[in-house]
Amino acid sequence: MVGHLGQRGFVALVVFGSWFAGANDASAAGPAKFMMVARVGGQLLEGQPLNWTNRQMFLLGRDGQLYEFEPKSAQDSRKTSRGFRGYTVAEMRNRLREEFNNSFEISTTSHFVVVHPRGEWSAWANRLESLFRSFTHYMQVRGFKIQKTEVPLVAIVFRSQRDYYRYASAKGTPLQPGTLGHYDPQSNRIFLFDASGNNSNWSANAETIIHEATHQTAYNVGVHRRFAEQPRWLVEGLAMMFESRGVWDGRSVYQRDDRINRGRLSDFRAYLKTRPSHVLANLIASDQVFRSNPGAAYAEAWTLSFFLCETQPQAYSRYLARVAARKPFTLYPAKARLIDFMTVFGKDLDLLDSQLVRFVEDLK
Repeated sequence: MVGHLGQRGFVALVVFGSWFAGANDASAAGPAKFMMVARVGGQLLEGQPLNWTNRQMFLLGRDGQLYEFEPKSAQDSRKTSRGFRGYTVAEMRNRLREEFNNSFEISTTSHFVVVHPRGEWSAWANRLESLFRSFTHYMQVRGFKIQKTEVPLVAIVFRSQRDYYRYASAKGTPLQPGTLGHYDPQSNRIFLFDASGNNSNWSANAETIIHEATHQTAYNVGVHRRFAEQPRWLVEGLAMMFESRGVWDGRSVYQRDDRINRGRLSDFRAYLKTRPSHVLANLIASDQVFRSNPGAAYAEAWTLSFFLCETQPQAYSRYLARVAARKPFTLYPAKARLIDFMTVFGKDLDLLDSQLVRFVEDLK
């Protein structure tokens, strides 16, 4: 699990870090109010320019992927339509059929296009659709306005961990030992393998799958903004909340105890013995703790997220919306992070922290 969590953050930070570093030189241009098509490096790309300078362009492809290239490398470019229009499920299915060989099948739902080995792996499409509906329902009843997805959500399911690692290596994605799946924000895809051996019990890596599906869904329905820097505690904390069956299983009614992520609660309680002062302010203001003490950071992220969502659900939704409204391709400095948080939850972080600790003490 530690390797899995570390890899999840590693992949996302590398991708987002490169976007924001490039965005420092970006102009105020974009997003464009049109789509264009161009040939770049022998590949035909169609999508909406999101931000650009004379040296760099970010293009949102109709497949949901983010493409980055030098404008001068684009050949035969022309406008194709007004605004952005993603591929339909059928169009995405056809494109993936060209990308993957005949050892894979493709299953679809209202929101997902899932590439998977031939056979009973088709159940993955319905599993992911069910998770999507549970997530959006959970957020809506807590006051969050869900946006319509612009593109079909793509998931790639491999037969085994070996096949998963082999594919990642071929694509130049480094995976740490023990990685069970990941969401790639640049391609907007989730990648996983069926650790259950293709049977009805998918609990072997269910937490990972739910976590990564939560990331993908949250970034595509407006809960997080995919092209703007988001606090890591907020992104990871929400995904860890959904690892608990009482949260992700919307078909049943559960008590609060069923919504507790027991592993993270145990980690936080163990960490309390040596927990430094002002840790809450540091977590809110910066992602540094995820690099210096990742175990404590994940425990803090789940605890704070769960506490706020359970005790102030409407305020938690307002805060998510405030953060998601940030301008794309911009950095999120510490001062701005603190201001946004305190605007919603109050300026007395010491009081909030003491309330959080008491809340944890009362959990069974």
